Amino acid sequence: MSQKDDLLANAEELQDGLRKLGGNRVVALSVHKSKELIAELEEKAEKLVQQVSALS
Repeated sequence: MSQKDDLLANAEELQDGLRKLGGNRVVALSVHKSKELIAELEEKAEKLVQQVSALS
């Protein structure tokens, strides 16, 4: 997978996760699931920041 594909995949995963937490979500998440999702999104965001930083 190219670096551009990795960046795009990470951004899409973040977008999907945020959609699950957003006000227009279809299903309400439990507090436990919400905390797990937030932790996962934080890790993905950190990875994305590192990938973008490596480009410059």
